[in-house]
Amino acid sequence: MGSLDAMNPADMEGLVIGPVTHSVDRERVATFVDVTGDDPDRWTNHAPPGYAAALLFAVAADFLTDERIAPYLATLIHVDQQFTYPEPIGVGRNIEITGTVQRVRERSGAYFVTFVAEGRDGDRVVVESRSTFLMSDQAATDAVEEEPEPTVDLRGENRTAGERHSIEVGKTVGFAKSASRLDLVRYAAATGDFNPLHWDHDSAVAAGLPGVVAHGLLMVSWLAQHASAFAEGPAPIAAIKVRFKSALRPASSAHLEATPIGISDDGRNASVKLRLGTGKDDVVTGSATVRLGEVTR
Repeated sequence: MGSLDAMNPADMEGLVIGPVTHSVDRERVATFVDVTGDDPDRWTNHAPPGYAAALLFAVAADFLTDERIAPYLATLIHVDQQFTYPEPIGVGRNIEITGTVQRVRERSGAYFVTFVAEGRDGDRVVVESRSTFLMSDQAATDAVEEEPEPTVDLRGENRTAGERHSIEVGKTVGFAKSASRLDLVRYAAATGDFNPLHWDHDSAVAAGLPGVVAHGLLMVSWLAQHASAFAEGPAPIAAIKVRFKSALRPASSAHLEATPIGISDDGRNASVKLRLGTGKDDVVTGSATVRLGEVTR
């Protein structure tokens, strides 16, 4: 690894952060479930899949706020995200998380950073994460029309998780989700993702946005809870992978869609196509592998 004083993301390649201990306590999980609109009756002894965001940011926040690369945070975009769940995330457990700047690629002055993280409960891996971030020392220059912020507690159409879905290949199941500005602040507190694009209007506008926008990982949690409705048990998802296409403003309603596209030969897993969109515009697209057979450990 090169000198960290160079203030260049490429010099951070190979950097290891942690291990950091994160306590998955009942209050934290209940707060996360509430702010993401998940099913409080389901997630009492285990954390929902979306909670992996809190584990990720236990280490990723140190990298994404590192003063040594501060000039390259003028533009910071979460490009894509993958979580894998070998085991359930148990409430009351202490998870050791280690993060690594695995790879940095430079392209025309922009840096694509692959950040991986692993969470362990003792000798067992419970979550693996792979993120791609785009960093640049050049702020956005495209003209975007600034929009006034909605009132702090205003949401659009929003549905809380809880209803189970039956598996039918090719049949799309969907419902609406939305977050208020207050929800975004509460989500930041629940996960440690305090990027000012999600709560400070001036920072968001300076980054080329019309105003504050919802966290990408909040939207991943919505997709994960939608996919989880196809299965029972504390580890309904084996993996979820998404790409972020566009931003979602607070108080705007987005439509979640989950479509089973195949079932494994042994009947244990289903492949589910996922989409979060506003009208015809994609906000987040991706897929999940849903466990039709329970993992109960």
